Amino acid sequence: MENDPEVNELLLSKDANEQIESQKIEDSLRSSFITKVYLILLFQLSITSIFIFLSLFSPLYITIVQNSIFLYYFFFIVAFTCVFIPICYPNLYQKVPTNYILLIIFTISFSYDVSYITSFYTANSVLFAVFLTFVMVVTLTLYAKYTTKDFTIYGGVFYVLLNCLIFGSLLLIFIDVPIFNFIITVCSMICFSGYIIYDTQLILGKRSREFSIDDYILAAMNLYLDIINLFLDILRIFGSRNN
Repeated sequence: MENDPEVNELLLSKDANEQIESQKIEDSLRSSFITKVYLILLFQLSITSIFIFLSLFSPLYITIVQNSIFLYYFFFIVAFTCVFIPICYPNLYQKVPTNYILLIIFTISFSYDVSYITSFYTANSVLFAVFLTFVMVVTLTLYAKYTTKDFTIYGGVFYVLLNCLIFGSLLLIFIDVPIFNFIITVCSMICFSGYIIYDTQLILGKRSREFSIDDYILAAMNLYLDIINLFLDILRIFGSRNN
């Protein structure tokens, strides 16, 4: 017995409507995820901006950070630990309020270390680095959004480049050669520029890979680290140190 064409048409229409509704729900969830990520990122950058402001215009704070190197290493270890927690406990950053507590601890720790570095530079050069970072981040974000090229397939490449940079940075401890330092910094700036595109596409979705909507804390932390490291690289290249 042959199927009724009208029945088949109704079934196809029903399936199409269900797919459309499912896509609308998925787009709505992704949109909410993106909004949440960038609000968290704005919070992180605001905290870091306060620390940087203190490192430039508060003599008392400058004295404290520059004469307390142990605090720099302490907060570095704390921030480093927060970054690597997901390797051992991948679901920890999805649990509320634990994920927000870790986010605040990480942001304050990393912001302190950034302010320690900026305290050795002139205010004008730091502000210039902030402006140039802002321009680059906006440009790279727009490129990531509108380009047809899928950068999420290059996660392995970026990971290898990052490890090479870490190894090169460790060599700087033993090899004090200015040109080598400059090359490492430029390569780092290029790498983190690529990471901004990569992580932005993971956040926006509709590529080969994307962040889960439950990973909003991790997504914000990744993009925050990309931006701050890009800022520090720009500062090292164009910044002027205090006397």
